[in-house]
Amino acid sequence: MSRTVVDALSRVVDRRSSRRGFLSKSALGATAMAVAPATYVLRPTTAHAAICNCQGLQCDCRDGCCDGYTDFCCFLTGENLCPPGTIVAGWWKADGSGFCDIGGPRPRYYLDCNLPCDDSCGCNGSGVCKSECTSADCRCAGGDCHSRAVDCTRFRYGQCNQDVPCLGPIACRIVTCVPPWDWDHSCTTEVATDNQTALHDRPCLHQGFTDVAPDSWYTEPVLWMAEQGITTGFTADLFGPRELATRAHIAAFLWRYFGRPIAAVRSVFSDVSADAYYGPAVAWMSEQNITRGTSASTFSPDREVTRAEAITLLWRAAGRPGGSPAHGFDDVEASA
Repeated sequence: MSRTVVDALSRVVDRRSSRRGFLSKSALGATAMAVAPATYVLRPTTAHAAICNCQGLQCDCRDGCCDGYTDFCCFLTGENLCPPGTIVAGWWKADGSGFCDIGGPRPRYYLDCNLPCDDSCGCNGSGVCKSECTSADCRCAGGDCHSRAVDCTRFRYGQCNQDVPCLGPIACRIVTCVPPWDWDHSCTTEVATDNQTALHDRPCLHQGFTDVAPDSWYTEPVLWMAEQGITTGFTADLFGPRELATRAHIAAFLWRYFGRPIAAVRSVFSDVSADAYYGPAVAWMSEQNITRGTSASTFSPDREVTRAEAITLLWRAAGRPGGSPAHGFDDVEASA
């Protein structure tokens, strides 16, 4: 169902309600993107009762367990990943959380992990099968009414794994600073937004870097560097894999890798403070003749480092080992 249809129907159902309010009444409370059975849209009161239904859970409709959103996978399993036996079915973003900001505002992304349906069940074109056709155990996470529900909300965004025509309720959700199409390559770039979820959070979402996808080519190196204390990231949560490295960054990485040795002279360049986080690193690199700076008196710590500069510094730090002249790169001159 398109957003245009939802906007139009929301005006018919209740001219005073916000688009978010309409989606809640339509049993689409988990997102701002409308792809759900038309019967939900045309029966808003009944649909809202389906969302705010705590019978058997002994919770009040004002409790978190009844707000229509689903709790986080990391609270259930300890990992910010879809649990085995679930499928990423869609995503939305929230602006203004501050959790993903590096150098300016950036969105936070939420991905739903839905349960699969039994082969004997269908979805009748809705994309979501009945809960009894799945292994769903609708409940409040951790048995606490203040926690959000799991295995309850029958809803599917539709941007991910579109080759799977039928899925069950949302088991739990992932939160990341990685664009969903990079986190799971089955996801499209079709954007849905729900800023009311911007501050939904759990402590378990802050264990490690939230801007590093689980299967990127750089994931293992980043995790290794963090474990070894070579990198601390931009913040405790953000590594900044798409940010350009500076000469200061490279100096700090090399210095930490080699055990943080202390140089005899604290500062040799006029633009490097001995008290800067990279100060001891630059002093050591200069002492070991790993760097000669960008001039006799400057290091240019804030300048972006080129691949050629980075590899040269690494080579010098490793003791200038010999290499094969047949490197195979057409854009690298042997005399460079």
